Amino acid sequence: MFWKIFKREPQPYIEGNFGTDDGHCIYYRAFGNAKGIPVLSFHGGPGGSSRPKYAKLFNKNKFNFIQFDQRGCGQSTAEDIWRNNTTEFLIKDAKQLLDELHISGKIIVHGVSWGSTLALLFAEKYPHLVQKIVVSSVFLAREYDICWVNKESERFYPDLWAQMRQKAGSDDVYQIYHNKLFAEDTQENIEAMTYLGSYEFMLGQLAPEFSLSDATIDEQSLTAQRIAFRYEENKYYIKNNQIIENADKIKHIPTLILHNRMDFCCPVKQAWDLHQSLMKSKLIIAPAYGHSTKQLLKLAKTEINIF
Repeated sequence: MFWKIFKREPQPYIEGNFGTDDGHCIYYRAFGNAKGIPVLSFHGGPGGSSRPKYAKLFNKNKFNFIQFDQRGCGQSTAEDIWRNNTTEFLIKDAKQLLDELHISGKIIVHGVSWGSTLALLFAEKYPHLVQKIVVSSVFLAREYDICWVNKESERFYPDLWAQMRQKAGSDDVYQIYHNKLFAEDTQENIEAMTYLGSYEFMLGQLAPEFSLSDATIDEQSLTAQRIAFRYEENKYYIKNNQIIENADKIKHIPTLILHNRMDFCCPVKQAWDLHQSLMKSKLIIAPAYGHSTKQLLKLAKTEINIF
């Protein structure tokens, strides 16, 4: 019953776009109470887009839930989506959005997966603006965390890695992935997204299997994969262990951390390390499989309303 209700899309009370000084047009929308406690939400990815379902985690009468599509993502546009498409500029866009909406008081920052990375980075840059932090499926974007996905996870999925190497014709699957993903040939793009691009989404599944699609690839999905690869290739445009090293800046801020025990995409050690660095944090580990699941969403809805 919860999942059926949660799948119903809420309607924003406002949506629009604002321009940056370097040619990007950022799409945003807000839900709930315009005069409520502002919640600034960061979506996952990189390359994902904002999802209205997360607005339902916060009581619509109490909170003003604000989300936006990051550069090159969703409904945000630009003549050159790669121009200044880095983590630093995503944080600047978030601050500009608050200014556009004339929000000057303290806010709650929220994020899931890559969104948690950005929420924490925003809080560390603007700690004076943040009253609470809510993050789940935590991703700290350290070299240690990146290595897990593109190397160490093979210990659990050797069969998938064998298939990826066979398809790539090389042990250097990520270079082959790059070449296929950015190729002009559609079939090359489909192979990259199927055999390599989908691997991360299979982590945590008990019976994962690659499935090659012969359908025409849509431009938005291809762009999303390219953005994801570009960010990983550049180590997410942040210093190694930057979030933990700057944790003192936000240690006074109450922080709610939620994570699935069997999250093989972002192992729970990341949530644990964050919790150990923040004296006012509360960590809840759900006994569930997968990355961001309906069990975790249900838990988040409960915990957020008592946090």
